[in-house]
Amino acid sequence: MTGPELPFPQECLPDLVAAHARRRPGAPAVVQGERTLSYADLVGRAAALAASLRAHGVGADDLVGVCVDRRPDLVVALLGVQAAGAGYVPLDPALPPGRLRELAAEARLRVVVGTPVGGAFTGRTVLDVPAGTALWQPTPATLGTTAYAMFTSGSTGQPKGAVIEHRALTEKVTSIAEFCGFDAATRCLAFASIGFDASVADMLAPLAAGGTVVLAGDAERADPTRLYRICAEQSVDVVVLPPPILPLLDPGRLPGVRLVVTGGEATGPEQVGRWTAGGRRFISVYGPTEATVLVTWFEGSGEWTRPIPIGRPAANHRIHLVDDALREVGPGEIGEVLAGGPGLGRGYLFDAARTAQRFLPDPFSGEPGERLYRTGDLARWLPDGNLEFLGRADRQVKIRGQRIELGEVEAVLRRHPDVDLASVQVRAGPGGQELVAYVATGLDVAQLRDHCHRLLPPAAVPARMRTLPALPITINGKIDTERLAALDVAGPAAAPSGEPPATDTERLVAQAWAALLDVPAVGRDDDFFHHGGHSITAMRLVADLRERLGRDLAIEDVLAGRTPRGIAARADAAARTGPAPVVRGRPPALSPAQQRLWFLDRYFPAAASAYNVAFAERLTGPLDVAALATALTAVAERQQILRWRIPERDGVPYAVADPPTPVPLPVRDLDPGTDLAGHLAAHATTPFALATDTLWRAELIRTGADEHVLAVYAHHAVFDGWSQSLFYADLAAAYRAALGGGPPLPPLPATYGDYVAWRADRSRRRAAADLDWWLDHLTGAPAVLRLPGGRDRPAEQTYTSATVRTRLDRAATAALTDLAAGLGATPAAVVLAAFALVLARRAGLPDLVVGTPTVDRRAADFEPMVGFFIEIAPLRLRQTPGAGFAAHVRAAWEELLAALAHPEAPVERIVGGLGLGGLLDRSPLVQVLFNMYTFDEPRLDLAGLTAEPVPVPAPGSPFDLTLYGITRDGRLRVEIVFNPDVYGEALVTEVLADVERLLRAGTADPERPVAELPAWTAVEAGTAGDVSRVARVNRAGGRAGLPAARPATATERRIASVWCDVLGVPEVAATDSFFDVGGGSLAVAVVQRQLNRLLGTSLRVVDLFHHPTVRALAAHLDSVSAPGEDAGDEAVERAARRGALRRQRVQRRPAAEEEPR
Repeated sequence: MTGPELPFPQECLPDLVAAHARRRPGAPAVVQGERTLSYADLVGRAAALAASLRAHGVGADDLVGVCVDRRPDLVVALLGVQAAGAGYVPLDPALPPGRLRELAAEARLRVVVGTPVGGAFTGRTVLDVPAGTALWQPTPATLGTTAYAMFTSGSTGQPKGAVIEHRALTEKVTSIAEFCGFDAATRCLAFASIGFDASVADMLAPLAAGGTVVLAGDAERADPTRLYRICAEQSVDVVVLPPPILPLLDPGRLPGVRLVVTGGEATGPEQVGRWTAGGRRFISVYGPTEATVLVTWFEGSGEWTRPIPIGRPAANHRIHLVDDALREVGPGEIGEVLAGGPGLGRGYLFDAARTAQRFLPDPFSGEPGERLYRTGDLARWLPDGNLEFLGRADRQVKIRGQRIELGEVEAVLRRHPDVDLASVQVRAGPGGQELVAYVATGLDVAQLRDHCHRLLPPAAVPARMRTLPALPITINGKIDTERLAALDVAGPAAAPSGEPPATDTERLVAQAWAALLDVPAVGRDDDFFHHGGHSITAMRLVADLRERLGRDLAIEDVLAGRTPRGIAARADAAARTGPAPVVRGRPPALSPAQQRLWFLDRYFPAAASAYNVAFAERLTGPLDVAALATALTAVAERQQILRWRIPERDGVPYAVADPPTPVPLPVRDLDPGTDLAGHLAAHATTPFALATDTLWRAELIRTGADEHVLAVYAHHAVFDGWSQSLFYADLAAAYRAALGGGPPLPPLPATYGDYVAWRADRSRRRAAADLDWWLDHLTGAPAVLRLPGGRDRPAEQTYTSATVRTRLDRAATAALTDLAAGLGATPAAVVLAAFALVLARRAGLPDLVVGTPTVDRRAADFEPMVGFFIEIAPLRLRQTPGAGFAAHVRAAWEELLAALAHPEAPVERIVGGLGLGGLLDRSPLVQVLFNMYTFDEPRLDLAGLTAEPVPVPAPGSPFDLTLYGITRDGRLRVEIVFNPDVYGEALVTEVLADVERLLRAGTADPERPVAELPAWTAVEAGTAGDVSRVARVNRAGGRAGLPAARPATATERRIASVWCDVLGVPEVAATDSFFDVGGGSLAVAVVQRQLNRLLGTSLRVVDLFHHPTVRALAAHLDSVSAPGEDAGDEAVERAARRGALRRQRVQRRPAAEEEPR
């Protein structure tokens, strides 16, 4: 966006002021108390100083320090240095001598105008401001020479000298005068410190317009009463004040002021109404020192409740918001502010490298030589065309793995109408880095915390807060963060709310909670997640309570209980014996989920890459490739499962852990014509040979001199979504160790083989009851979820994938989070409810089944372990359009909790129990998956490097539709990965749009019946025809009471014998389906091997799916081969003798289930 064009003089500032002196020599230029400098006095004394400087060898483009107290001589010094052709370097006498000495050295000053301060200028020429006058000589400077060099501290804390040329200065004082209405009658209060570039606005701009500068001394700047007096006595009509000063002043005591200008940092929104009462103008400006005071401005009036934007581009300037790759972002997206225009400075003093880094050629302009300045500030375009400032990019911090903009947290705090100012900092806490907020307000901490919880993601809510009447400020009018850091701050709950804990269990829960969150006390109804708790601390709380209470608690108990009262009630109802102990040192073994993935990989080639996992990070900086390879090897040595292979014996898979060996790390350059995305996609879909390959690999892609992309590819059998953060943490620690900066990785307390044994022991106690619950729960649910408008389903599942995505804005995400909190649920339940409602309406079904993955890390030993800890829970979601959206959210939440309470039945056993196995064209029971990521965003933190995630396309789609939801930076990102052989992109895009509209409408009016919401009626209603005839699931084994059709032919008897052997059942009928009598994926593989050995056939696993009954399979085999009767009978006898042993072996290997991506 570009500001309006405004012509400006092609003269330097001293000559503009001299022209006013010629026209109006007696007009007051500078006033302080009883002292007045006329324009003739000012220009004459400046000419005398210029002559003295020239006599000391000062000329055009030299730099001269100005260290003068706040008296009229200060203005003489500034103008006199420029009149000599030099640029001034402001040196505030209030600074410590050491700092002044440092600045003078950085600027390489030979001459300083002013008074020596504690030996700060030893070895340099120090000149007084002359009392006499001289004739004015035209300024030897040009528009391209230096007007001033002003030091500002960056994120490193080292001073940077921003060099401003006369062209930029003349343009800026002209545009300020025009926008603010400065003229000869203007009397402007000069309040800013000389080292702050606001002094250009309140001291030099009025002089350029022929107005009067009313110079505030140190006493007036520190005492509001004296400030009121000087403004009244000197008829001040314009004040330029820093934001922290505005709340301290009473606008009613400044009746003559017609214009208030502020800037330098964010201003509280209530200041607009305070200062515009009575007809005053209120202007807020924004701009870095490197761009001469300001590049945007905003004028507000009346009552204001939103954060004050930084406005639109100033005259002659242009603003672009860009991402890290310098691509412009869209409306509402956060981007870095790039500023261009004649106000840009030359660069940094004696620092060509930094200048090249921050002052860039303008890629958006066709004009040669145009530049843009990278401000390092973050902002976004608002719908009204103004910019909202969101803080510094170098104030990005990572809290629990999530990137947080401190400026955005401050902006949210200031959004409260009773907050004047806010400053957010980072400091070490009991659980790692935490946010600390200092807020100028009359509110209490609890009110601030509730406000933040409504508008910020959990990781961005400050863990500690301190309320103050006002925030301390520096001499430059900015918040004094050093003084704030010295203050004590209140924790998440400085005092308990409501009743104290009432039972022994509640007291133990409260004690564990208080210790974990570092708070002195907890009330029995305090909400864990509203007082600093999050997913990681919830897991720690569960582990602590297991030990304290000896109860079998799980993460869902904290999610559902939330308060000491609620968690204690669930703890009292839990088993008293506690969880099964972890027995360590078990050999590698496959979990049911891994067995399922092996089966799909082995017998369905289309699924080979659908269960790959891929992620990548762009590494910028001096990478030590050898150290990185060493670190990857160390991670694989610590994480045993990263050395696994899965071979098979007699059709049965088993796990092998290879000994530690160096991990290969190929370093590649991209092939010509190959883009990075295409390269990553190709490698992500490369299958693993499970029997012979290590089930993960890494590569390094060189994309620049100091830039690489680290790509990691893994099979889901050894890697779930949670594992990425664990892998990154291990890799960061191992890389530091490889560089010689840290200890080696410690061994893990257990292995994945220990987990498999622990899980099997746990399942033996609960599996039967959990399976029975699931079968009852799902009986009568639709067997297939099919949306009208889809494509003809292929005969066999293809696993191909495509993706559509959207992202909610922060307001919609906050409304969603707020609704979830108000209902005692999680955002996942809100999104799930909307998704299920849309699917049900489109499918014309009153209820449906949607799968969701659950994480099974229920023992502390497994929390740091990479691996596959995922189960799929088939949720049954019933729709009642007459009920409100809130009711559907509650129902979805209750369904999620019920699924978490019955974790011991793998989905394949549920499928078998419902008689839904044997499908080739789709996933049985669950064709649609819902996956809401609740873990923190994985972040790689390699020493000396900057890491940024690089997106990698999904390698495949195991389901027809999978909705993924993840909240990052306060915005919910939703994407649907779909199989394009089943549904077209246009249809899935409509589904996603329906979900977004329903989320917005449902959260806006949650109690209104869903059927009355326009977002619901806008969804295209499908029909399932006669709903009573829709195929629905029932328990398997439905031939009870009917005469069994006994196997009649020799082939049927042989098949039945093998089935009984493998499945451990006494008999099967000729019409029984293999999958109805307990057959699953692993059993299919064993039956196939045994029948081929027994009958001498070439039976394929897929044949068992095409011909699932004894009779159908026998007919198929008889049509392709005719084995001898005698040989078959002998084989049957041998099979019978092995029966008992074989049944034991198979029963020890429960069937597996599937998991997304």
